[in-house]
Amino acid sequence: MNIRYLHEILSRIEEIKVIGRNVMVDGVICNVMGIVHRDMEMRLLILQYDENFRDSIEEIEATKLFDAQSIHESNRMLMRNDRKVDAKNPFQSVLKVLIGEREFKIEESVHHRLSMQDWDNILTIAKFMNNGWQPNQFDYQNIDMLFLTSLKLVGDFISIPEFNQNDKLRFVMGPDSVIHQVEKPITLVVGGSYPDKLMFQDAATGVEHWAQINRVYLLDIWDEMEKILAHPKLQEQMTSEEIAQRRLDLEKKLLEICPKGLYLPVIEYECEEDIFLQFYSKSFLDAKPLDRGNSVGLLFQPDQPTGTLGLKLKAAVLQEPVPADTSTIEVELFQYISTITNDDIVL
Repeated sequence: MNIRYLHEILSRIEEIKVIGRNVMVDGVICNVMGIVHRDMEMRLLILQYDENFRDSIEEIEATKLFDAQSIHESNRMLMRNDRKVDAKNPFQSVLKVLIGEREFKIEESVHHRLSMQDWDNILTIAKFMNNGWQPNQFDYQNIDMLFLTSLKLVGDFISIPEFNQNDKLRFVMGPDSVIHQVEKPITLVVGGSYPDKLMFQDAATGVEHWAQINRVYLLDIWDEMEKILAHPKLQEQMTSEEIAQRRLDLEKKLLEICPKGLYLPVIEYECEEDIFLQFYSKSFLDAKPLDRGNSVGLLFQPDQPTGTLGLKLKAAVLQEPVPADTSTIEVELFQYISTITNDDIVL
């Protein structure tokens, strides 16, 4: 940190337009500070304070649960939704913002917790205060208990467009994901028959849901890689050298997931349209977490669009490799993810 760095931060801010409107959303105090223009882009800034998050942090600190050994006793404890301490962000799924008659689409949303070392955002907030922004309900809250959401507005802007200070603000929301805990033990039989629906409950609310397993099989992920690299469209779009480099990159990533000679179990299922299931083996959930560096996501689409009930066929891949002769796997339907769309936020 030096004076030159502080000067660079302040010099990048070309223009500020204060809005300064408060709103309470789902227990979170929010202040739409206004718009900042810098580097040919505009960002709408929203300061947030979640009192429930602060209470949770204080409770954890009081019981010393920040001790890594007590939090991460197993993958189950690490991944359980009720053990996560996250502040709510009511603006995380905003698609566009309407200011009076003007409409701005959102290109990017950044939400993070402030700290005294976060000079970029601290100085930006100070700049807003110099331009007349009033902190109101944030006056005496600790900086490290505040969160800042920055919504990047689509377009290259020479300056902030004119709008009336009293114009209505509408944040139009898009789909959002919510994780629900289940932890229902299941014995999967590779190649087995599944005539009955799988019934399960939200562990927190008791609301019951269902899924119809169509089949369970072992996937040769290395064979799938070869099919991808041999696809005619890829052959047309890339040179042989580029494909060779792609192969090396994929092999490096796949080795982190599944060594050659092992297979990944795949569960194909049907269920309610807005629900997706997450399965893990019991052995993985009960094991101690391992530091694997950067995680590798793996998405897989079933060959058929619909299942036995005529609904969209979905697939869940267990990223825990097994030998080719595996016949049964003890797993848990650990969580399900539902897709919701919250009401628009209007100020």
